[in-house]
Amino acid sequence: MADITYNHKNNSTAAIRVACAIVFLAFTFCYLYFYQCDLIGAQQHVLSGGQTSYSRIIGAIIITAVLYLLHLGVFAITKLTKHAHALTYFPSLLTLCLLTSPRDNFDQHFSLSLWTWFTPLLLIVYVIIVYSAMQWQPYESEKNGTGLLSRMSWTNMMIMAFMFMFVGIFSNGNDVLHYRLHIERCLKNKDYDGALKVGERSLETDSSLMMLRVSALARTGKLAEHLFEYPLVGGSSSLLPNGTSVRCVSHDPGDIYLPVGAIPKNRMAVEEYLKTLRITHQTRGAYRDYLLCSYLLDKKVDKFASELKNYYKVDSTTVLPKHYREALTLYNHQHASNYNGFVDEVSEADYEDLLAMRKKYDNEQERQTRLRDAYGKTYWYYYFY
Repeated sequence: MADITYNHKNNSTAAIRVACAIVFLAFTFCYLYFYQCDLIGAQQHVLSGGQTSYSRIIGAIIITAVLYLLHLGVFAITKLTKHAHALTYFPSLLTLCLLTSPRDNFDQHFSLSLWTWFTPLLLIVYVIIVYSAMQWQPYESEKNGTGLLSRMSWTNMMIMAFMFMFVGIFSNGNDVLHYRLHIERCLKNKDYDGALKVGERSLETDSSLMMLRVSALARTGKLAEHLFEYPLVGGSSSLLPNGTSVRCVSHDPGDIYLPVGAIPKNRMAVEEYLKTLRITHQTRGAYRDYLLCSYLLDKKVDKFASELKNYYKVDSTTVLPKHYREALTLYNHQHASNYNGFVDEVSEADYEDLLAMRKKYDNEQERQTRLRDAYGKTYWYYYFY
């Protein structure tokens, strides 16, 4: 009779255990495969000194399986099957959080986030709570049922949800870092169009992210057409990696950087460095745009105009890339003359409209917001703001 009663209780909570297992496995795998795959891969690259590579699918499966085995070990010890069954997943989710919570500069100095120093305290509190739940479990009532729609089931689901939130809040969720690591993976796989779609609607950026996007734009021949459609910081110094503020994390810069020459160990002005490179037929177009865009990034419009003639035949019939047309329109207005007879009527009309909008709004913040909405993807907006 005792065996029959035990088996009945065991079967009555089986649905809850299965439901918790399903949501845990689904969350952990998706979290690792879709969101944190680049971060895990970059950490493996750094910790192994670049000797190993990370497989997105295999890595997600292995880590998920190991964390589930950890849960099984905790469950075997605690035998929590009722309202507190979900707590047997806490060590696994805490480990998942630790794996995905390095500091943003982990590639330079590997360390975990500050909160991770509280892990021992969290484990002590956890042990106390679990011990209390183990003592209370024999007295828990099952009169409300143990099915998937029961109070016991929803209590476990709520606990799981709070633990998932814990992972999401305290793991590394830096958008810019995730953009950078994702773009590095795309560049390594030669998926340049995919790289350009990463974070394309976000206004957040840093110098390293800008360098990676420039590389993708140059490799697709879109640098002069779309560079100023992205948020930019650092001017021309963000075009080339320097190992500190402008750097790659998970791959050698030579694997993803525009192949126009070796990156110098001693830093020099970008335009001077670019001029020293040995240019081939295959790299000439990319070199040309790197050099001209470096002048635009530093707002050296006059220097840009003087160099442009070395690479383009500029006259009234010339069809230039978008940002070059915008820069020459700005140059013409600054010098009250047409550059080699260049006039682009569409750019001219848009620039006149921009000037009118600048005069229309007295409030500086409102003016900038209106101009960003209308002309935020032009060189003019970058030049003025």
